[in-house]
Amino acid sequence: MIVAYISGASKDEESVGVGEPIAVGVSSEVLQWELMLREEMRKQQLPEEYLPLVMALIMQESGGHGPDVMQSSESAGLPVNTLRPAESIYYGIKHFKSVLAMAGVKNASDMENIKLMLQSYNFGTGFINYAKQNGGGYTKELAIQFSRLQASKLGWPSYGDIDYVEHVLRYYTVANEIGGLSGGAANPIAKKATEIALQQQGKPYIWGATGPLGFDCSGLVIYAFTMAGHPINGRPTTSTMLSGTAQFKAIQKNQLKVGDLILFKLTSARVSHVGIYLGDGKMVNAETDQAPLGQQIRTVQVFGNSYWEPRIVGYSRVQ
Repeated sequence: MIVAYISGASKDEESVGVGEPIAVGVSSEVLQWELMLREEMRKQQLPEEYLPLVMALIMQESGGHGPDVMQSSESAGLPVNTLRPAESIYYGIKHFKSVLAMAGVKNASDMENIKLMLQSYNFGTGFINYAKQNGGGYTKELAIQFSRLQASKLGWPSYGDIDYVEHVLRYYTVANEIGGLSGGAANPIAKKATEIALQQQGKPYIWGATGPLGFDCSGLVIYAFTMAGHPINGRPTTSTMLSGTAQFKAIQKNQLKVGDLILFKLTSARVSHVGIYLGDGKMVNAETDQAPLGQQIRTVQVFGNSYWEPRIVGYSRVQ
């Protein structure tokens, strides 16, 4: 089971505030450590707002599987996977808090410094000094350079994970980091699902896939709403989304709000495509596997567009 986790709220809560940190797509195996994480964060005086980021980090490090759930044995000067869960969380939170301070992270929405902090969690705090000496903050180029430098010094074939920032942040977002939501949302879940769908841009289109590594058009809808706390039952097709079921209600264009679905007939006589409405005549959709990777899942203009608008066949709302 994979869910979305909002700091300071129950998992069933339907609202998300501006600037709210969210752990997206974390597994139930990660969530099982929530109480232990909260207690350790309280003892070490790490603010609760960082809990979603800690969960995202654990999702990358171990997927929540023990014993060393935060992969912090090396931080304690021990061989890999030596620590048991409670010890792993103790040393992991201690290291997390230390690197957070060294990187100058101001709050859970300070994404630029969070990137520096995350790469330093993986590389070690020497990366912070290296970054400050070479421009002041995190860049992917600096991560690559530092990795090569350390590997050469140690005589290793490689050093650390140069993609660590991207790997962790695929499980983490901040509500006000996502722009472009114009007008009111159909409901809080629809707004949250739209924000989650936008975060999938840059991932590949894969036919039949429902995430988290890739999606087809209906798979993106299923994933986004499921991660927002509203599971979509079964594997509905675009035709089902249009015709209406207990979970999909047909609506008119003048009822369209952020988070509603737009259905299309593209190259055949049947309903074959769906996107999630963003407002301002735009949608986010898993579009094609024929485009460059960054354009396979993307935001496009629908209304006023000579390709998209004539192919619309209807609108639907997830309920």
